[in-house]
Amino acid sequence: MFLIQSRISAFTQTSQTLQKTFRRCYASPTSKQATDTTKERLWKITLKRSPIGLHPNTRENARVLGLTRCGHVVFRPVSNELAGKILKIKEIVKVELVDKVTPIKNEAASGFQVIGRMNPVIAPGSKAAKPLLPLRKRE
Repeated sequence: MFLIQSRISAFTQTSQTLQKTFRRCYASPTSKQATDTTKERLWKITLKRSPIGLHPNTRENARVLGLTRCGHVVFRPVSNELAGKILKIKEIVKVELVDKVTPIKNEAASGFQVIGRMNPVIAPGSKAAKPLLPLRKRE
């Protein structure tokens, strides 16, 4: 019972967040400056759950938005057409309203850092190039 209630509350919160975002984007502007700022807004859409096993129309909407795998992030301009597509897949995406595209680092850290070389390159003719022990002469 608790699991069902938590899913319903999460769904309700997502719907309310999207509705607030849409109201904020499409509110009638009072000045020219407000109109300019609304046009520059973007949606940052993150796929949180795979559409596998869902209705084919839901999978198609995710594909049209450019969401191909879990955790995939796309930036789309604010528009009525995209608002409808996002509302159809609101259960499996996270939507944020942003001003500009932020670069996403796709590479993981290597896990190590090179401090120095074990065998540094020795220039010929330098003191380091001379052998430490004298060489024996062959007889």
